[in-house]
Amino acid sequence: MRKYILSPILAVFIFLSAPLFGQKCGHDVLEEEVKRLYPNYEADEAEFISKVNFNEPHLTEAVVHTIPVVVHIIYDSPSDNISDKQVRDAIIGLNEDYRRLNADTSNTRSIFQGVAADCEIEFQLAKLNPQGNCTTAITRTQSALSVAANNNVKGLISWPNNKYLNIWVVNSISLSSSGTGTVLGYAYKPNPGQGTTYDGIVIRHDRMGRIGTGTSMGRTLTHEAGHYLGLDHPFKGGCFSGDNCADTPPVLEASYGCNTNANTCSNDSPNKPDMIENYMDYADDNCMNLFTDDQRAIMRSNLANVARRGYLISTTNAQNSGIQPGMALPCAPQANFKASQTAICNGTTVQFTDMSTFGNATNWSWYFPGGTPSTSTAQNPTVTYSNASGNSYKNYDVALTVTNALGTSQSSIDGYMSVHTPNSTIWANSFNSGFEFNAIPNGTWHVENAEGDNIKWERNSFNSFEGDFSVKLDNYNNEPDNTDALVTNFINVNRAAAMNFSFRYAVASKPGSAMDDINVSVSQDCGESWQSVRTLIGPLLYAATNKATPWNPTTSSNWRKVTIGLDNFVGNQPIMIKVAFTSGGGNNAFLDDFNLDVTLDQEDLNAAQISIYPNPSKGRFTVEGLPAGTPYTIYSTGGSAIQKGLLDLDASLELTAPAGYYLFQASSVRKALIIQ
Repeated sequence: MRKYILSPILAVFIFLSAPLFGQKCGHDVLEEEVKRLYPNYEADEAEFISKVNFNEPHLTEAVVHTIPVVVHIIYDSPSDNISDKQVRDAIIGLNEDYRRLNADTSNTRSIFQGVAADCEIEFQLAKLNPQGNCTTAITRTQSALSVAANNNVKGLISWPNNKYLNIWVVNSISLSSSGTGTVLGYAYKPNPGQGTTYDGIVIRHDRMGRIGTGTSMGRTLTHEAGHYLGLDHPFKGGCFSGDNCADTPPVLEASYGCNTNANTCSNDSPNKPDMIENYMDYADDNCMNLFTDDQRAIMRSNLANVARRGYLISTTNAQNSGIQPGMALPCAPQANFKASQTAICNGTTVQFTDMSTFGNATNWSWYFPGGTPSTSTAQNPTVTYSNASGNSYKNYDVALTVTNALGTSQSSIDGYMSVHTPNSTIWANSFNSGFEFNAIPNGTWHVENAEGDNIKWERNSFNSFEGDFSVKLDNYNNEPDNTDALVTNFINVNRAAAMNFSFRYAVASKPGSAMDDINVSVSQDCGESWQSVRTLIGPLLYAATNKATPWNPTTSSNWRKVTIGLDNFVGNQPIMIKVAFTSGGGNNAFLDDFNLDVTLDQEDLNAAQISIYPNPSKGRFTVEGLPAGTPYTIYSTGGSAIQKGLLDLDASLELTAPAGYYLFQASSVRKALIIQ
């Protein structure tokens, strides 16, 4: 155990100091209540700590303990009824932190790197409920108790605490005698014989996960799970008490912010700075990144003790909760899948992954039209798409059928894969798109609908900024955290010196909090990676607010315009642009009038300086900004050249073709033509 050196000056400083920041965790307040209710609590805790083996905590055991979890979402209004995706994201982040797989491990200062630990503890949503039925282990209960919640929400719903870690997600938390400040979450340490009321984790919805309503890196859940497994705050008792861990330096009081120079206690030997990286302190989420070897030893010792938390990790409990690896679940599978990327270059090999849930599939039947192979019975096949040569693009469906002894399920997504041939693109040094004559997907747009549901970007004839059509997303009926995107075909920008991408959008919110966003990103490597260039959220996004019924834009004032500089993407690599809308519980969304205005590098000319009128027309156009005799080519939206010629002396041209959308090209400038 650590040895402390009492300094009279330090003792006076401790006496005079007081917390300057708000509270984050309610554990310490509630532990005092537990001490009153369980007179032997402190003695039992001290006896347990005395038996923890701290001698070799740094040695991994190659045994990962997995804890079954159930998440109870107690919501007051739809805005705090978080999505299944947000819950799953929270569990992913929790496991990253406990396995030291978090992306910010490199931020651990060198003085503490030697004690940073992989705890070899994981958390998994249960697959069987207490009745033995298949489950997502996510329950939902609407109740006003979600606001200013405390242990009262546990009476609404709970699963046996000797089989599951119960996590209650609420709107806000209020604990009597908790002092000033906001409580983000709280949990109870192991206590033999404890009932559900004094067990589990209660956490605010905006601290659960990193997406949706989440406003942090998810470290509140990591922190509270530490209490659940027996850890104290490192600042418990100030400089002369602590958390029973010799490798966490003493801390006078809770750390707030991210002060790497803090050293509030000098009575440790050797004298080390405050470990603001520790998940059990109160520093900002982006400063936290580790548990220590001694903390690992305490948590795993609690899991090794059947009277404390050991009952959770037994083989019997793994089977009862459905998380035992390889066990057969008593239900049919529900088909689902994902691909490593969905907008690709011709010739790209794609990894498909079975994401089916509920019952364990025993047979897989994949369907890949346009791919090689075109069918597969592997669980996670790889497929190469190389049949789009000579075409600007081709869209292909993907389907998966999964089967076990109890049933069959199929998931099929139309146009899931979009295969492009960069050299065949119809777009060069410009891009213009309304939605007047072509449904989507088409040669200009790929529709990305990762969930494969019926809600996706669709052509809309009732509301538009220009012309008669726009695209609409039925976000009013969408699931939170679903992302639906439009992805352009390749755009060659080899003659560009500067570029600006713009479009119009019309979005409304529902009553209460809404967290929708539009993200614009660019790819220069056939969609393998994307670089975000703009995110629209909150006041920048919503043209109308608090719309309780399905909303549609009715005037031009409902439409906003965004212009994004893309000079960093000028070069010989063709680009693709993705406009992705992530639902955050808002109302409908509309997009229209996309343009990429390009300034050419070798000519004092750009697409914005050239006008073609009348446009739309019956087939006769006047081109202003180009001299007579300029060579031109007109392309269909499929990329075929349908007319070549020279501009007449009056800079006019005639096009005899069916009504539709066409592309005019002169040198490196392209403009849209519309024939009525």
